[in-house]
Amino acid sequence: MFEFSDKQSSTFTLKSTALIAALAIESRDLTCSSAAAVNQFNDFKCQLTAQLARTNHRCLVLISGEEEWAIELLQQSLSALQCHWLGKGQWPSCIAMNNSKQLLGSEKSCLVFNAYSGFNPDAFGQSVGTLAGGGMCFLICPDLVQWPNFSDPDYQRYIASSEQLADVGNQFLQRATALINDDREVFVVEQGKPMPVINEQQFTSVNKDQSVGIYANSQQQETVQQILKTVSGHRRRPLVITADRGRGKSSALGIAAALLLQRKATNIVITAPNIRALASVFYHAKLVLGDAIIDKNQLSWQGKSLRFVAPDLLIEQRPICDLLLVDEAAAIPTPMLSAIAKHYSRVVFATTVHGYEGTGRGFALRFLKTLSEIAPQWRSNQLSQPIRWQTGDPLERFSNALLGLDAKAVELEAADLNRESPLTFEKITQQDLLAKPQFLQQLFGLLVLAHYQTSPSDFRQLLDAPQLNIFVALQDGQVVATALVLEEGQLDAQISEKVWLGERRLRGHLLPQSLCAQVGIKGACQPSYARIMRIAVHPTVQREGVGRQLDAVINLWAKQKNIDFVGASFGATSDLLRYWQQLNYQTVRIGITKDSASGTHSVLVLRAVSKDCQQIIAQASALMLAQLRYSLSGDLAQLDSAMVIALMKSMVQQETLSVIEHTNMTAYVATQRPFELLSHVIEKLLWSRPQRLSEMTPADQKLLVTKVLQQHAWPQVVKACDYNGKKQAQLALKQAIGHFIKE
Repeated sequence: MFEFSDKQSSTFTLKSTALIAALAIESRDLTCSSAAAVNQFNDFKCQLTAQLARTNHRCLVLISGEEEWAIELLQQSLSALQCHWLGKGQWPSCIAMNNSKQLLGSEKSCLVFNAYSGFNPDAFGQSVGTLAGGGMCFLICPDLVQWPNFSDPDYQRYIASSEQLADVGNQFLQRATALINDDREVFVVEQGKPMPVINEQQFTSVNKDQSVGIYANSQQQETVQQILKTVSGHRRRPLVITADRGRGKSSALGIAAALLLQRKATNIVITAPNIRALASVFYHAKLVLGDAIIDKNQLSWQGKSLRFVAPDLLIEQRPICDLLLVDEAAAIPTPMLSAIAKHYSRVVFATTVHGYEGTGRGFALRFLKTLSEIAPQWRSNQLSQPIRWQTGDPLERFSNALLGLDAKAVELEAADLNRESPLTFEKITQQDLLAKPQFLQQLFGLLVLAHYQTSPSDFRQLLDAPQLNIFVALQDGQVVATALVLEEGQLDAQISEKVWLGERRLRGHLLPQSLCAQVGIKGACQPSYARIMRIAVHPTVQREGVGRQLDAVINLWAKQKNIDFVGASFGATSDLLRYWQQLNYQTVRIGITKDSASGTHSVLVLRAVSKDCQQIIAQASALMLAQLRYSLSGDLAQLDSAMVIALMKSMVQQETLSVIEHTNMTAYVATQRPFELLSHVIEKLLWSRPQRLSEMTPADQKLLVTKVLQQHAWPQVVKACDYNGKKQAQLALKQAIGHFIKE
């Protein structure tokens, strides 16, 4: 913040205090809307613009006071053509907070963010990235002292009903105001007070990076050349590009794609968690090509194309292409990235290191080790030089700190920990995180490492959400594991009935509402639940039982609070599901649709804390089994075979074969009798001993699941299981059934 000069104070007074009294204006400062006030603000803005132009830096300017005053001041001083405005305003072009993604790929010299409409952290992060160097971000907010007590509309995203509003914390806004007060490069314009003083000595002139032809700088030029080499060089040498936001990663992908289409490439495929994030890629490709046509998901040029394919469809369809570009790879789960790396010999993985799209640090830990096994000669490229603003940008630094984008898990090597130091577990509060910034940094940094999609909104939820319980494991005073647990359920009978009928859907309460509305257990909303939203263990201490101990602590706490169930819901992989099964959680639901970004089906697991509630788990498990058996040849026909095996491992016998059916099974294995005559009996055989499947070889498992349970046609089976033809697959199936029935 900046000090005020006495000279400015004297010029920023009312011309007539009597005029205020005469007009009986309450709680409104007329200087706010007076021509003199607007002129003073414009003078301040012009001085600041000149300084920012010299440095190519961006900065944050708070407009602190009443909302109507702030809106009027800015709308009289700014141009709608040069400005993005988020939240309430009087311009037709104002954008709602929940529509902020539409800004991706655009650029303006000015940004207005009206926090009176709710401080949505994701929207702030997205919009700040669209502000060009030399630009100003105007943040409209209440008086700084009062802002933490403001009833923020964004709180509605963290509560199930208005009754919970009083329970929402204000730690995020407390922290925000503290950061503002401590930051000497944040300017605060306060209602009824003089303009901030601009200290020219703070601004150091810089030489802006020189563009090189179609490239923003030489670093981007080198990155494009590396992308081109991925196509022209040796196969199986994928390129991994990492960059912070604003470093020209997306534009480099677009330029490279255009240059390849101008050469020999005819078909380039690009995938990303969301096509909206690719606006800059298509824009820069068209800029190079000139007469290219962009239509929906595809750019076409002289019979050639750059087209978008969603990650799940990419894995399923495996389209042929000259080059595959994977943008925002950090936001795509590792199993999907691994499948891509195995299938495509010429591929570029690009990701943002810090950003709302995902995190490159977690990406590096989770995926690059796997990539080294798949393609040991993979190459790396880093874009560190900003192209739209200058290195050391004050707004970027402030935004990263505010949104938790600079949070890092403690950097530990196995040798760094004192193994003789006891592992301790604590339940801490959100106030503790505010009082201990180191804990907050380590805890959120650990969550970022462990989860492929962690957003700034998750950071605010960590600090403010009601009914959120935070558990940590500490060793040598460092956070080595954490779990976030949300209390749910205990809904009254009337609401429970409406949820069951599909007439009501509450925010939150994921476990009880899923059991009630989707599984179909009518009274499932009334018991109490502890949902483990996130659990993360530092890589240094993984596979040492830390997660198991942390789970035991959570279950003990739940028992002491008389909570009925502990559970979780997650996008499932076979490894993740087995982890929860080893902790004695039972699978009670699997979603029938697949998430397009993660390529996984959601799974719900439960563990009864109260013995009286075991019946609900038994009912849910039985219903899920019936749904699974029916859906494997329909909605779940593409479910990974390893996931099917993991689901069936915890199931008990569901069928009993008759004597004649056993005889026919033996005859099928020993003779030339075709599968089609006994397919229904073979399917019944597998369900008679569902756990037996987990004891078989991976090849037999995949074949039995694909052909018998999912009922794919022989050509699909041959392709999925890598057989030479139908006869080989048929013979392998007979052998697999023989292995299955053999004791």
